[in-house]
Amino acid sequence: MSEVVAGRYLEILKSKNADARMFSLKDLPADFITTDMYGKRSEAFETIINEIIIPTDKFVFVIPEYNGSYPGILKTFFDAAHPKFFRDKKAGIIGVSDGHAGNLRGQEHLTGVLNYMRMLVHYSQPKLSDIDHAINDQRQITDERTLRLLNDHADFMIKF
Repeated sequence: MSEVVAGRYLEILKSKNADARMFSLKDLPADFITTDMYGKRSEAFETIINEIIIPTDKFVFVIPEYNGSYPGILKTFFDAAHPKFFRDKKAGIIGVSDGHAGNLRGQEHLTGVLNYMRMLVHYSQPKLSDIDHAINDQRQITDERTLRLLNDHADFMIKF
């Protein structure tokens, strides 16, 4: 569901003429935990750092709820890359959950980590709850509230 939300968010940004692209953690090299986490920088991860992380000034993290927080692979990604690559950049967070809180706890946890890495986190953090009812069988967001929250957040991030 997070990928659907992220894809729609990207469409919204592009419709507003924002220069944006999407990177999914499923595109990380399969071995980055055993290489890049332990000082053995792989060519594939180096490419991610040089072509995605370094040139990007603003990040929007669409985070699903995993065990009351955000996915551990995201924290591992930060650890493998190194916080210095994110320092003084801006971040937005969108929480996604089947539950009623929209991953509020995960947003709080991620905000703490991003602040530690010295990123400036936007105060507007949409909590997309009951997401399984907001997306239809064709993987399209049909819920007007969800679309409005994404649109408003995109406006905030463009001005941020």
